[in-house]
Amino acid sequence: MSVLNVKVIEHRGAKQVGLFYAYSGHTDLDSLTRALPKRSYSSSKKCWYIPYREDFKDYLTTYYASLEDLSLVFDHNQESVDRQKSELGDSRTPEPAEVIKPKKDDTRNTVFMRIDGAGNRLFVEHPNSVHLFNLLKNTKKGFWIKAKKYWVFKGQNENYTALHQLIRHAGYEVETVYISSPKRQQTIPPPVEKKQHLSLGPKEQSLLNTYSDTITLKRLSPNTRRVYVDFFTIFLGAHRGQDIERLTYKEIYSYVKSESKVLEGNQLNQSIAAIKFFYERVLDRDKMFFRLQTPAKIRIGPVFIPLDRLSKICEPVSLANDRLLLFLVFHLRMSYQDICDLTSDCKDHFMQLRRESGQKEEVLEYFAHLYDEIQANHHPKNYLFEVNEVGYKGKELQQKLFAVIQRYKLSDIYRAQYGYILEGTDYSPKTKAMYLGAFIKFLEYHHLRHPTHIRNEEIRDYMVLHREKSSSHQDNMVNAFKFFFEKVHKSELSEQYVIRPRKGFFLPDYFTNEEFTKIIWVTENIKHRFLLSLFYSSGMRREEVRNLKISDIDLKENRIFIRSAKGKKDRYSLFSEHLHSMLATYLAKENPKLYLFEGAVPGTQYSVSSMASVLKRAAKSAGIRRRVHLHMLRHSFATHLLEDGWDIRYVQELMGHRSIKTTTRYTQIVNDALQNVKSPFDKIHQQLLNQNDNNHSPP
Repeated sequence: MSVLNVKVIEHRGAKQVGLFYAYSGHTDLDSLTRALPKRSYSSSKKCWYIPYREDFKDYLTTYYASLEDLSLVFDHNQESVDRQKSELGDSRTPEPAEVIKPKKDDTRNTVFMRIDGAGNRLFVEHPNSVHLFNLLKNTKKGFWIKAKKYWVFKGQNENYTALHQLIRHAGYEVETVYISSPKRQQTIPPPVEKKQHLSLGPKEQSLLNTYSDTITLKRLSPNTRRVYVDFFTIFLGAHRGQDIERLTYKEIYSYVKSESKVLEGNQLNQSIAAIKFFYERVLDRDKMFFRLQTPAKIRIGPVFIPLDRLSKICEPVSLANDRLLLFLVFHLRMSYQDICDLTSDCKDHFMQLRRESGQKEEVLEYFAHLYDEIQANHHPKNYLFEVNEVGYKGKELQQKLFAVIQRYKLSDIYRAQYGYILEGTDYSPKTKAMYLGAFIKFLEYHHLRHPTHIRNEEIRDYMVLHREKSSSHQDNMVNAFKFFFEKVHKSELSEQYVIRPRKGFFLPDYFTNEEFTKIIWVTENIKHRFLLSLFYSSGMRREEVRNLKISDIDLKENRIFIRSAKGKKDRYSLFSEHLHSMLATYLAKENPKLYLFEGAVPGTQYSVSSMASVLKRAAKSAGIRRRVHLHMLRHSFATHLLEDGWDIRYVQELMGHRSIKTTTRYTQIVNDALQNVKSPFDKIHQQLLNQNDNNHSPP
């Protein structure tokens, strides 16, 4: 039987109701307590608490009524509470993700092993013994945290057994305590059990059932599904009696923020993921972002350019001091102020310092050559970089650098600099390439002036020139401008000048069954035939097919494992059983080494342009005269599945769409309601035919 001690406490200058109980993993009592409205956790008092209310006895008695094996003890006396806690032993409620500190009565002959089953970690705390410290260090399986005074090992059974024996042989006693229970491998609990444990209302129970049904369609492990359902059940319990489907973002964010105070790491991420799954995937709402941490700063600073590449870039630069400035900034990565401080006679001292720091001789020779050329042509008096014998200031030297890049049209400098900045982000490689390409073209149009010298009006004029381009092209430009101007150069872009294009609505183009049959019929090359058949039968994207490996095809289950698809998500798609023989013939003839489809060089991916050419030649041979592209095969896959009557949720999962709104575009193609509507001209045409028959002369 579980015991819950309830006591009125003073915490943070206010009267609270404290809840003390023995923590032994994720139990029904713990789940129900976490679902209490406005509950918080106290690290100092080691208990959960809620704001004080006069009827807290009746309130808590009713709230915990569903737990039959629970004994509630209401006690206003501190000594009584302490007595109850001492009866429970040291199994006090730890703060989530907290490592329990050594007990005050630790003896010099006792070693404490704290097991975090959920986090798969093992903590070892031992007396101040050099001998035992060296024994644990020599295992080379863990690491020592000096601030916390304990060792951390992986929570594996072999580690636990080996450490236990090692410590016992060293003459110490071992006491083992569980911080959290190990993860349980089990399927999703039935919704009925959740209803009994958390006393969900009929509406909350209905939402939980819908949530469970939807989550079973996704390719998630049983344990992940269980965790999602557990956290969503807690979310429902915290909002019991409210309209869950109409909660505002502010209310949801407030709940997530309160959870961040008691949950850490994976548990917090799992709770957020469970909530986002309901609103984004079940209710098909817009994406929600909860910024609980400070976003990572973009690394801004001069990029390192190797000497051979930099010297090639500097070939059009005629002045030695300009080449030296580029060398000092982009190869030696010196600050502007340090460059300003270089005196006119700094050669020997500068080279000596650099040589002592391990600089290569070829770098020093390059510097010496430029230095000598500056002395011969410009004869500086006081500083290496000066105007009228007055040295530059840091800001002035920076502007001089921008002017040098603009004067000599050194676009490779900007390409390297902004490429370096983009590499520090978590954008996809395709997004990085798109941002960089769009911004370099923009700078080249403005004669490589530095972005901080380009006004908002000029950005607007540039976008006007691209008004005839597609909306996605214009939208990508806006994203690139916002990243570089706002995030990199901290220059706010006015919405008055940078306006996103209005997106049109276009139905996806696809092949009919007859058209694709002709395409396959006229394709004789086995590699090309298998390529087109795989595109159509699986609905995969171009990059997904390019990255496909032979081992990703499961012939037994007739499915394809797609790794790190769009949005960095894995998923499964279909592999038709009628492609087995074609696959065997293709592998026997082509014998690919690594990828399923390879180019002329073994082990390299088949290019997208080659794939597109295969489809275009086949479509032309099949008599299809309109413009075709590879994505039409993906559109055809989704359209034909819906025409065959498959549920749109299955199609969404196979296509890898995050939002079902994307999949619903195909329903407008297969919707045959308009096929029964006839044009009014049909009636006029029939009347014209009748009129001609009446006016026909008799035989």
